[in-house]
Amino acid sequence: MKSNKTRVLVITGVFPPMAIAEGDHIARLSEGLAERGYEVDVLAGKGANGASVKGCRVHPVMANWNWSSQAKILRFAEDMKPDIIFFWFIGMAFEFHPMISHVATRLKAVLPQTRIVTQITAPVGVRPKEHPFLTRAGLKLSAVKLGGGNISYEYGTLLRDSDRIIAMAEPHLQRFAEQMPGLESKAVVIPPPPLIPMSAPGETSRMKGREMLGVPAEAPLFAYFGRLYVGKGLEYLIQAFSKVRKQVPDARLAIIGGAAPDYFKSGWSVDALHELAREEGVADAISWTGEFPFETDDGSLYLRAADYAVLPFTEGAALNNSSIAACAAHDLPVITTTGDRREPEFMDGQNVLLCQPKDADALADGMLRVLSDKDLTSRLKAGSADLTGRYFSWKATLDSTVKVFEDALQGAAARETA
Repeated sequence: MKSNKTRVLVITGVFPPMAIAEGDHIARLSEGLAERGYEVDVLAGKGANGASVKGCRVHPVMANWNWSSQAKILRFAEDMKPDIIFFWFIGMAFEFHPMISHVATRLKAVLPQTRIVTQITAPVGVRPKEHPFLTRAGLKLSAVKLGGGNISYEYGTLLRDSDRIIAMAEPHLQRFAEQMPGLESKAVVIPPPPLIPMSAPGETSRMKGREMLGVPAEAPLFAYFGRLYVGKGLEYLIQAFSKVRKQVPDARLAIIGGAAPDYFKSGWSVDALHELAREEGVADAISWTGEFPFETDDGSLYLRAADYAVLPFTEGAALNNSSIAACAAHDLPVITTTGDRREPEFMDGQNVLLCQPKDADALADGMLRVLSDKDLTSRLKAGSADLTGRYFSWKATLDSTVKVFEDALQGAAARETA
């Protein structure tokens, strides 16, 4: 007997135990949707661990994401006949292969009653130039067959043929809209909530976290939170921390998170950070946690131990950064960076302290300011609480996502009765 529940097929190239925040996010989001009454199936890569989520069926059957695997996606969706297909999209999750950017159109052709919702977690699309000639030839042939305008080089037909688009920050939505006029009419912004289980606030958690980090009870502690990879600005943070230590010798730094694979093929290595810390003479003042278990509150305990958060993104911070959500949810004053497209929700000196990216001197100045200015620190803590209340909770995320699904389904029903 067919279930009366709304059936959702999640298509994702990232999922636990992959060491990437997007994988943690879609796992918890899928679990939350199941708790809200949806029937959730997840189509993922072969390494996906279905035991990491409750209430969902995880199908780890995709060996790769290329032209030859397109038929498998179509067959899976045709067999399931979902009400909603939910694409969880970032280019690197699908090996930067252009197939995934065109498959939404093919799914609509075989499942015309199914609504497609695409969440783009960061403005990182596919990269056809990085693939062999035959892959690029297949892209051109596919574009000709799919026809029409508004086919993006980075996002294919995803922007055009998805019924709803979810961005995770306003600057990202602006970028997507430049590639498809009128996109805003079917798009919303839903920032990520904290992706870690929360520990209890208070002195007990603070002291436990400090014990885990090996940090003295009264030492001023700065914390970086998030996985380690190129673009996080960690080299500038270590240089800035060295400057801070010259003026505040008892200051400590915790780098909370494990190294992610080099998805961008940049040659970046966490070993270089350890070497830099030794060169700067601060290796003994930095606590490195490495990767911590997805299902525990260890990450939260580390953050309870901290006095300040420092997140020096090289491209500037935005609401999509789940590390900001995690730090704000722990009432930490946040020092971060501003990019070419400033996130309108971030107010310098009110809910974050902003500095220029890739600038160790500016970062050090910001760190020293929060150490010496108690009024500034109090404002930033209050600003973190305000951001958390408005954006950074699982209830808010699920409420917003469910509304997008409902709007997509209602739009379909309206077209069918017209």
